[in-house]
Amino acid sequence: MARNKTLAQLVSGLRLEIGSTNSVSVGADFEENVKQLLRRTQELLYDDYDWPHLNVITSKALTAGSRFYDMPADLNFDRIANVAILYGGTYVPVKRGIGFQEYSSYDPAADERTDPVKRWGVRYTGSADQIEVWPLPASAQTLYFEGIRDLPALTSDSDVAALDDQLIILYAAAEMLAKSKSANAGAVQQKAQDRYSRLKSNSKSGSARIQLGLGDTRQDRNGPSIVQVAS
Repeated sequence: MARNKTLAQLVSGLRLEIGSTNSVSVGADFEENVKQLLRRTQELLYDDYDWPHLNVITSKALTAGSRFYDMPADLNFDRIANVAILYGGTYVPVKRGIGFQEYSSYDPAADERTDPVKRWGVRYTGSADQIEVWPLPASAQTLYFEGIRDLPALTSDSDVAALDDQLIILYAAAEMLAKSKSANAGAVQQKAQDRYSRLKSNSKSGSARIQLGLGDTRQDRNGPSIVQVAS
């Protein structure tokens, strides 16, 4: 697997894959279209699978009596796998969802506090989405999040891709070749699918997912095909 290739390198690789010239004389419109295709292709691949190398654990320090906190940077809040609190030397799972039933037990408006934090959620607090914890912590604690990090931007030529370069290039090439009705479109699409399957298989080989406080779990989503190409 070759990750961390720059956008400029992806553009060059895609041109070679589709048989286009790699000369700087290629029009600016063509290059911008290629860059957008590469960005979109990586985003679809990112959305379709929880790539293990993008899994991160980040934390947020909680203070006594504080209800709302800024979100941790670089964490995709749609891809959180597990949340836990470190309490008494043990990672204790924290469930998502805070509602009237919880407020009836410990009311943050009345400054009712207890340890450990048992639930978390996301609330819009007037200017931004923030993390809410319940009940209000009675003492300083640390909340841990495990999930998939945000996909880094792929805008400037020097920006690096988070996923395998050949995977991105092959899917993008298959789409371009299909649009031009090339006879090679089907073969390139098959190469892309084969590489995708191989990378996913390798990423899961001999590994188990460890969720804080929950032990070993194994998860795999059956996502949609990334590119639909008719040969």
